[in-house]
Amino acid sequence: MIKFPKKLFYFSILPSVILYLAILYISNFYNIKLILVVRDLAQTCGYPIGVGMISNIGILLWGAAASICLFTSFLESINRESSKLLLLGGIFSSLLCIDDFFLLHDRYVGPDFLYLTYLAISIFLLIRFQKILKKIGFFNLLISILFLGLSVFFDGVIQNIFNQSYEFTQLIEEGFKFIGIACWLNFWCKVSSYSLKFGNS
Repeated sequence: MIKFPKKLFYFSILPSVILYLAILYISNFYNIKLILVVRDLAQTCGYPIGVGMISNIGILLWGAAASICLFTSFLESINRESSKLLLLGGIFSSLLCIDDFFLLHDRYVGPDFLYLTYLAISIFLLIRFQKILKKIGFFNLLISILFLGLSVFFDGVIQNIFNQSYEFTQLIEEGFKFIGIACWLNFWCKVSSYSLKFGNS
């Protein structure tokens, strides 16, 4: 007789059912048609496949970085310091992913507060883990922060100065952001690889 795995139920099935029903309930409470909640946005709006593609791929890259960090951080074969660094990287990447996916900085929380929070976390990460980062090499992280910083600079400063060329500056801003996310994923893959390779040494 096949025994039903309890962990599968408690860690996958039950949370997904609760989340699914909670989202449907909240959406219904705000008079949002439930069919609009479960269907893909492009399908609902009838847009071509290319609409929002860069943004969607960027969100996937944030999610990939978060998944890699969080998964590796809980492995017993890596040392405590690496585990802490990867856990912070996973939480930070998750926050960035959620922000990008739900447009928190554009619609709800406000960019100033979030950008300052991200800057503070980045500085803390660089100072707190400087010893291990020197061993791994944090050039990739600095390049990522540079590109993401240029994206924020274009969004907050350049677009206000050259507001008549909004579309052009938006393209540059999103380009910097996309490259920054790719470098971000590259860095955390490097950290995970280093942590697995050198284990508890």
